[in-house]
Amino acid sequence: RNRHCPKCQSLAKARWLEARRRELLPVGYFHVVFTLPHILNALALRNKRLVYDLLFACASETLKEFAAGGRHRMMGQPGITAILHTWDQVLQQHPHLHCVVSGGALSFDRKKWMHSRKKFLFPVRALSKVFRGKFLAKLEELYCKEKLSFYGQLAPLERPGAFDRLLENLRRKEWIVYSKPPFATPEKVLNYL
Repeated sequence: RNRHCPKCQSLAKARWLEARRRELLPVGYFHVVFTLPHILNALALRNKRLVYDLLFACASETLKEFAAGGRHRMMGQPGITAILHTWDQVLQQHPHLHCVVSGGALSFDRKKWMHSRKKFLFPVRALSKVFRGKFLAKLEELYCKEKLSFYGQLAPLERPGAFDRLLENLRRKEWIVYSKPPFATPEKVLNYL
């Protein structure tokens, strides 16, 4: 089931790409990437489902919140396709979420399309701060509900105050969100992903 094997994965990949192409709207798109800080790599590796679900949920909530209202906002629901990558090109653990986001939003009454600017979707520093806040709040909630697993190199996080210190360190850290118009077309971004 290697994704490069023509017998195993190329047909599945082609079907997935065609289904995503059919979903594309006749508007501009942006390529937005939400990256987790490397300090969370071990936690993500040992709590994959929980951490990656949080990544999807918090990125989606952040984009929807920015599209919903206020300054630089579109007052509607954007189109979002999100793809998880857990490794970088040299196979180092690097959890990040690629999002292909419509350059506009469908109004909440579903009667009008609200266009974004052609070369600007949302301010990335503001996206980063909101994403960080959402992610850390939900991560702390998982910790308080004792849903996270700590073993191996993560065992010290079970000591009193250790997880709180990790969260405080992550709150001070600048998180990275990247946003640019697609480097060619949305189809090229989907093919890359």
